[in-house]
Amino acid sequence: MALFKQRTATDVEDRIRAAIEGMRALLPIEGMDIELVEFEMENGAAVISCAGDCPDCDLSAENLTVGIEAHLRQQVPEIRAIRFDAR
Repeated sequence: MALFKQRTATDVEDRIRAAIEGMRALLPIEGMDIELVEFEMENGAAVISCAGDCPDCDLSAENLTVGIEAHLRQQVPEIRAIRFDAR
């Protein structure tokens, strides 16, 4: 019988932070940064803070958030929802 490790919010948060760190250099907008605010284990929601913006185009920012969301969901399958918190 295989034993499965129970994942905690801290385990998942560590993996989310590692995924964010791995994509940080790929952020195309100078001065933009993202970080994990919290992971809500009960509903699988990751709250992500985005700092910086695209001064010329809201569509670019929208496309960027879609890419961030896709990358994080691929890297951390426990994520069921992502909320962006502009700070």
